Amino acid sequence: MEVICLKCKRHIADEHINVAKDTAYCTACGELTSLSSLMSSSTDPKFDLYELVKGTNYKQEGFSWKLEASHRSWSALFLIPFTAVWAGISLSGIYGSQIESGEFDLQASLFGVPFLIGSIVLISITLMSIMGKTVISNENGKGLIFMGIGSIGWYRRFDWNSISSVVEKQSYQYEHISLEGKKRINFGWGLGDKKRYYLANALRSKLKI
Repeated sequence: MEVICLKCKRHIADEHINVAKDTAYCTACGELTSLSSLMSSSTDPKFDLYELVKGTNYKQEGFSWKLEASHRSWSALFLIPFTAVWAGISLSGIYGSQIESGEFDLQASLFGVPFLIGSIVLISITLMSIMGKTVISNENGKGLIFMGIGSIGWYRRFDWNSISSVVEKQSYQYEHISLEGKKRINFGWGLGDKKRYYLANALRSKLKI
């Protein structure tokens, strides 16, 4: 079993690993860490960066690289008609009637705000399932994460050299990837298991963990 210290990136000898107590001690830097946390943030030994999962892409030019995963999903077949019905009925019934009559109804408009917000969320999720993507890039230590459609979406810049581990997590039944370092960066919601597995392990391989 190969275990790497997240602090100094050195191999931890088997005699300093206690499976029963779930501990691993690094003699190089004196760090005592949970064995399970180290294993969950280590690259799968069977992983191959160049064996792309369908819907993923990897490019490297010198020391710069980019990982990309599509959010396209079969769930769009359900989301498209559901969103069309939800948004069509709720918004046309509440706001369409006001536009048609040319009269503004404050009470009805306020009542329709939750439906309006719900429609916007549903439309966003539906569009992501059709043409959304997650992109992680590193250019000379300057990291960038993007989640969105085209050039519209969520951007997060960070220092790649400050990242110590990459962990797959679950929060409120939603699985995602976390970059752990000086600050925690969560991303990758909505990605399929295979795509999330590829991105997580590709990032770990870049960190050499």
